Amino acid sequence: MITLGALTLSAGLAFAEVRRFALIAANNEGDPDSDALIFAETDAKKVQRTLTELGGYGPADVWMSLGRDRATLLTLFGELRRAIADARAQDAEAEIVFLFYYSGHADEEGLQLGRTQLTYEELERMLDNSGADVRLALVDGCNSGALTRRKGGTMAPSFVFDVTERLNTQGTVIITSSTGDEASQESDEIGGSYFTHYLVSGMRGAADADADGKVTLSEVYDHVYRETVLKTANTRIGAQHPTFDWDLAGEGDVVLTDLDPATSALLFPASLSGAYAVFDLDRREFVGEVEAGTQSRRLAVREGRYLVQVRFPTHLKVAEVRVSAGQQLDMSAASFRTMSYNDDVAKGHIEREVRRATRPESAVRLLMGSSTPVQAEVAAELLPPMGVGGVSYRVDWRGGQWLAVDVFGGAGMGTLTLPELNLSMPARSSIASVGASVGYATRSGWAGAQAGAGLRVAGLYLGRSVEDGGDPLNQYALALSPGLVVWGGLQPGRLVLDLELHRQIVPYTLEEGGAATFPMRDVLLSAGVRW
Repeated sequence: MITLGALTLSAGLAFAEVRRFALIAANNEGDPDSDALIFAETDAKKVQRTLTELGGYGPADVWMSLGRDRATLLTLFGELRRAIADARAQDAEAEIVFLFYYSGHADEEGLQLGRTQLTYEELERMLDNSGADVRLALVDGCNSGALTRRKGGTMAPSFVFDVTERLNTQGTVIITSSTGDEASQESDEIGGSYFTHYLVSGMRGAADADADGKVTLSEVYDHVYRETVLKTANTRIGAQHPTFDWDLAGEGDVVLTDLDPATSALLFPASLSGAYAVFDLDRREFVGEVEAGTQSRRLAVREGRYLVQVRFPTHLKVAEVRVSAGQQLDMSAASFRTMSYNDDVAKGHIEREVRRATRPESAVRLLMGSSTPVQAEVAAELLPPMGVGGVSYRVDWRGGQWLAVDVFGGAGMGTLTLPELNLSMPARSSIASVGASVGYATRSGWAGAQAGAGLRVAGLYLGRSVEDGGDPLNQYALALSPGLVVWGGLQPGRLVLDLELHRQIVPYTLEEGGAATFPMRDVLLSAGVRW
């Protein structure tokens, strides 16, 4: 039988006397006759993050073996077993939970770790000899195919254990991705195996059927079984059926994850309807699917940007949202774009939307403000302040980098005062600027608040016309002016509203010979659109 390791916490997740340890293994390589997998090691990382973020597992208590062989796995298990023994010695009353997860190639004999093998008998001994009270195993063994890949074994009639009949809190639990003679599958569209995908999304809240904020083993199994069978029923290989086996004593359900400590989440109230697919744009991962409509659902996520898609019989809707740390974002208030299925692509519309959402974002803005020397004596004796207007084009990359070019110009009227000559003269000033800026920016989830800073260089034309009682004296200068830029503002929908500040150094030549510099300051309000 192909077995699949299980994620688990025992009931009483929040109590300090429960200690949790995990060994997570994955290998994209199998025996020489097997094609390399794509997603096995990626699936393992998703499980690790879910355990440490929501499962109560400390990062130091999770051992990872990615792309390694049998000997490495057994060495890590020896380290983990010693850690369990130390925890037992420190607190004899502590309840110890040990979780083993594997994703990779497997056959009827055991797990294929590259060119080596860990037999199922060895795995059972590992679980029995771990020293833990509760032992959970999830083993996702697979072979590869094309767009939808096979994962070990051949098709045969399936069987199902009723997980809700007997679920206790001491002993061993094994959950499998499929039956012993049945193929398991993974998908390019969801970026992983069907089983692990619904396992992880279930633990993040999609399986919380009673909405109590705690996801139990029975809830996860029901969710994984239902979704895996449903999504694989029409594939080329055919439906796969996750299975469940146990050897437990005592009473009580097993809690896998606790959603209460999750600081960020997407909320799907009961007023919504449909199946919502959530894709993490920053990490390019399919996070999970949530069935909304019967009751409120919460999907625990990390801070970042997400693409949310809901499909209806006649159309689909897509929204891109940003979740900040600690934010519980209500999806009923999100701005969804309606699209027809004519815009869909063979691998699913979400793939096209991800490509669109990961492109750099562009914005065109109109600028209006002032340009003036920073030093009051320079403004009084050399160049009066000026009102300016112009246009800017900015490109924002998803990692926070941005690049902008701007063009603006303007003029001003003032009085130049020369104290040494006891003289005041009316003067007109003018400016034309072509600049380029580059830097880094950050955004929050509140009203699209954003801020950025960077370096700027501009080509300047500065002119003035001084009236001293006779013909006006016209003077001008051209300069390459380096400087700094900071900006901040809001992005409500597609609108961009910013306040931008420039601080430039302007070099110029003195009439009596030599050169000098003075600082200029631009204060600009901007409004525009982004796409």
